[in-house]
Amino acid sequence: MEKKVNLKFPFRVFPSGHNIELQSIAYGLNLFLPTLILIIASLFKDYNLTAELGILIGINIIFTQIFSANARSIIISKKLISSIYSYIIFRIIISIMVIIVNLFFFNIFEFSNKFLLLSISFIIIFQWLNELILTYFELKKKVNEFYYYIITSLIFIFFVVVDFFFYQDLTYLFLIYNIFLFTFFFIFFLKIATIKKDKISVKKIFILSITTKAFYSSFSISFANLIWRLLIIQFCGKVLAGIYFASFALGSLPGTLFNNTFGPTIIKGNIKINKNLYFIKYALMIGLIILFFLSVANRDEIFVNLSYTQIFGTFLSLIGSYFMTKSLYVRQYLIQKTSHQSLVFKIDVFYSLLIIFVVPTLYLLAGDKLIIISFLVSSMISYVVYNLAYNKMINK
Repeated sequence: MEKKVNLKFPFRVFPSGHNIELQSIAYGLNLFLPTLILIIASLFKDYNLTAELGILIGINIIFTQIFSANARSIIISKKLISSIYSYIIFRIIISIMVIIVNLFFFNIFEFSNKFLLLSISFIIIFQWLNELILTYFELKKKVNEFYYYIITSLIFIFFVVVDFFFYQDLTYLFLIYNIFLFTFFFIFFLKIATIKKDKISVKKIFILSITTKAFYSSFSISFANLIWRLLIIQFCGKVLAGIYFASFALGSLPGTLFNNTFGPTIIKGNIKINKNLYFIKYALMIGLIILFFLSVANRDEIFVNLSYTQIFGTFLSLIGSYFMTKSLYVRQYLIQKTSHQSLVFKIDVFYSLLIIFVVPTLYLLAGDKLIIISFLVSSMISYVVYNLAYNKMINK
């Protein structure tokens, strides 16, 4: 009999008995890896690729997020292992549509990295499919499989950085990672296919997806995000847009990871965070202080030297991350702990409509340079909107 390897997570943020750190890293890599590649490209000053990645990721997020149908939350909350197969088949069908949409947009936009972008599109799709495989692992408490998935993804990220340093040709690396993602998915999908299945149909999943308020919430937020990116490229050009995309991505990282990985779980389960997390908080504060002094010391170089433009943009966006994370905490609290979930989804649509006007308004006020504060402004709007909603709902 094969001996089972029992690995332990070395840095605990949540109490013993939970695997939230492990699961959050795996789901976070699935969610954020393409954006991480965007950030890495910007650090190596490949702003053309950064801008094109910003558009590509925005396009794919619309379809993968709005058709997620809250599958992971539904399956985990009701322990519907028998439903996973149907949800996977649904995502495979949507994935074919997403590939066709990508090819359509490749013909509209004059992308200079088409094959590379197509490879990243497949990475996004395979990761979206593998989210349900990871959900199966979570329900079956298969810890080691999470480690294998995470370690392979981290090795891929390491070689992306090495490739940018020495070769600047990611084609074969992306091809190898896509093969891994497909193989990982295919092996465990065949295993899931042998499980007793319930009678939920793909048609029913589709109808449930597009008739819920959550669908319109996800669509409005993803659509606003894509409009943002298209307008920024239109107003700023690819180089400056690439810098802004990377800055905004770093600013949105804390809130995105909270909202889409461990946030709902810890709020729903009243799970307390260990003191280890405060070291991360203090490290971020130190980083913010360093960025502030670099921005002040080189203020005359901002918008002259692109590196200092990115430093200043990252500083402003990380300030925005505070307001965004606070607002997303309030949003998740209202969803998980109150009976106002439907109203929160309506507020999401209202918020999305508001922030669509942020970029053009800033551009009209002071041109492309003021667009650097877009994420900060939107985060503050989010903070005001959701806290007002919280005060109104709780005080009813």
